Amino acid sequence: MSTLSLQHIHKSYYLGKEEFPVLKGIDLTFDQGDFISILGESGGEKSTLMNIIGGLDRSYDGDVIINGQRQKDKKEKSMDQYRRDTIGFIFQSFNLINYLSVLGNVMTSLQMTKLSHKEQVKRAEELLNQVGLYEHRRKKPAQLSGGQKQRVAIARALASNPDIIIADEPTGALDSQNTKEVLKLLQGIARSGKTVIVVTHSQEVADAGSRIVRLADGRIIGDERLREPFSQSAPQKEFTSRPLKTSDIWQMAFAHFRNAWKQNLMITIGTAIGLFSVIFFLGLGNGATNYMNSFIDGIANPKAFQVFKPDQSSMSEQDATDVAKAKHVTKVEKGYMSPAFQVRLKDQEVNANPQTNQANQEGPNNLITKNATLLADSISNKQYPKTGEIVLSETPCRQIVSKNCRKNRYLNPPFR
Repeated sequence: MSTLSLQHIHKSYYLGKEEFPVLKGIDLTFDQGDFISILGESGGEKSTLMNIIGGLDRSYDGDVIINGQRQKDKKEKSMDQYRRDTIGFIFQSFNLINYLSVLGNVMTSLQMTKLSHKEQVKRAEELLNQVGLYEHRRKKPAQLSGGQKQRVAIARALASNPDIIIADEPTGALDSQNTKEVLKLLQGIARSGKTVIVVTHSQEVADAGSRIVRLADGRIIGDERLREPFSQSAPQKEFTSRPLKTSDIWQMAFAHFRNAWKQNLMITIGTAIGLFSVIFFLGLGNGATNYMNSFIDGIANPKAFQVFKPDQSSMSEQDATDVAKAKHVTKVEKGYMSPAFQVRLKDQEVNANPQTNQANQEGPNNLITKNATLLADSISNKQYPKTGEIVLSETPCRQIVSKNCRKNRYLNPPFR
């Protein structure tokens, strides 16, 4: 009885707008209890075809029909159930979970069933006994030979009691003795009524089956029946599947962490140090930038400047209007500046002019009106002068007031 049918399967890959066809019209049927070998050289797209059958690749043209149902009509949730219930995978590289025991690896598939934990353990032990590994159930995969690892993979594939077993080069990494043992197990699976599909480039492996389909360059070039299917009876479903529980996912994650806790701890510490370093230096850089900006802004307004004529003559209203029209200028303030002045407080007086520079040996003093270039932070007490007050620099202030001028730079009236 036919359980699987492929009708006009076409598959292409695209590089930009250029199409590269890899499967070119595949038509096949697979019977119950049949052991089919897909034989061909590397690059013949055997694995691509298996991915389509297994529901891992849905980007193709044509139909895959399982028990009368088109796979393309199914939603993703139904496809998940199809992969759990109908398909069992056996890989060349085994794909065992190294931190779980042999028993734990087989139970991984059973955790996606409605069996109780006790029933899961019982079935896993039965399957390991079936493949001859019951005595090794407590070992880790690293303690097994290649043939033993592949038998664990076979037991795991059988755990959910699927209808179809897909084996991708199951003997590719095995010696001749282990190859014979694995092929014997696959024949036994076919006798139980399951459909076994093996991808291989070995004629010896292909001859162990009941049918050989030759594939080359994405086309079927031969279909040979060696013997009748091993069984015509349908396997009985003993339980139903379900998605993996969240608690099981956390248990697996914890088991992984516990298995390599030293390595994981070092990774965690290294990551924490790296993150702390990045945050620290970013904060240090931002802090230094903010400090420099605040320091510069505290002594000068970077967005304001004074405009004078080169000949030191007074600016007219038209000059102010022209400045206001300049690009990026948002505001113009009018003010006065006197390059020479005299300050008298009681009996003390200070004269200042650009030529004699009597008031300040470090540079000339100018008497100017309050404007946006003068910041309160540049004054000792952080306050602008009020009406009738002026602010002096430290040198002239010392001459007429006291040596304590840094605390109060205001000169109150009378002055001139």
